[in-house]
Amino acid sequence: MPELPEVERARRLIHDHAVGHVITGVHRPTPLDDKVFVNVPEGAFERALLHKTLRESHRHGKQLWWTLADDDTKGGIKKEESGEDAPSTSSANIPMFHLGMTGAFVARGVEGLQYYNSKASGMGDWPPRFTKLVVTFANGAELAYVDPRRFGKIKLVPELKDVIGGLGPDPYHDMPNAEDFVKLFAKRSIAIKSALMDQKLIAGIGNWMADEILYRARVHPECRSNELSVTQFAAIREQVEYVVRVACEANSDHDLFPNDWLFHVRWGKTEGAKVNGDAIKFIEVGGRTTAYVPKLQLKTDGGPPAIAASTKTSPTKKRQAAAANLTSEQPTSVGRRKAPVKASTQTPRARLPRAAAIAAASALAR
Repeated sequence: MPELPEVERARRLIHDHAVGHVITGVHRPTPLDDKVFVNVPEGAFERALLHKTLRESHRHGKQLWWTLADDDTKGGIKKEESGEDAPSTSSANIPMFHLGMTGAFVARGVEGLQYYNSKASGMGDWPPRFTKLVVTFANGAELAYVDPRRFGKIKLVPELKDVIGGLGPDPYHDMPNAEDFVKLFAKRSIAIKSALMDQKLIAGIGNWMADEILYRARVHPECRSNELSVTQFAAIREQVEYVVRVACEANSDHDLFPNDWLFHVRWGKTEGAKVNGDAIKFIEVGGRTTAYVPKLQLKTDGGPPAIAASTKTSPTKKRQAAAANLTSEQPTSVGRRKAPVKASTQTPRARLPRAAAIAAASALAR
């Protein structure tokens, strides 16, 4: 399934070949597929794109979208090229793309990304098999959206927030700091793998990335997110940052991923599969096939849960709460601070060491 690095590669492909150019053609080689084109009536996508300038291709997590501008040209020359005002940005209908399980963008004459379950390429026959959409540009570039299994989605949305407003931060553009990372996950009573794949918590991580991250962080995928320690969360955060960065630097060319990655041997649930000499086991977590290494990813106590540290009430707040309870029935002026109750210096008897407790009891008896 295309995850953050694969979608980032698609964004770059579109940027390199089409951004800044006028859309001269929008074509569907097959009848409108309403499983892929969601709430897009016949002809609506063509009208939204045709004769617009593709200003930029954007990505957040696994979501991809284009910003368009009205095509104000003189003799085929855009206004910004002729020294006049740039065309106005059009935001009435924003083209949104989600690549689903096997979706991909390919450019004509350019070798495509080879997924393990898809081999869409701009080389050879054009448009490629399973093409749902072809967009042509004034510079001669042609882009095709290909989707064999039809789980991808193409939409027109009036507001960007309608699609990405509920998503978590993108770890490539906006990686949360250590404290915020813990806050995202520490209260979720679900398997940490499921939490990593929850797009509302952090956007862009899918099945293979979650497996890679947890393998490298040495955390069992079934460990409860709210039971992990600060140390374990630090390791997970470090590996999220590492895996995302390295995969994007490789432009999601899987052949360029480091040789020691679990990625290369996790596919197909091969019996006896090993990574760096260690056996891989396949289980299901949250309904998803999961590869992990039992020797390294143990279900052991990683220390006090991070949730205890992240939700612990500060001493100051405790004192203020106690003071509020004592004075709740007394009239107070607006804005006046309530005096905190002095903390008791007496040690509770139940917490005295056994020897000290016996000595105290003897003294009382005398």
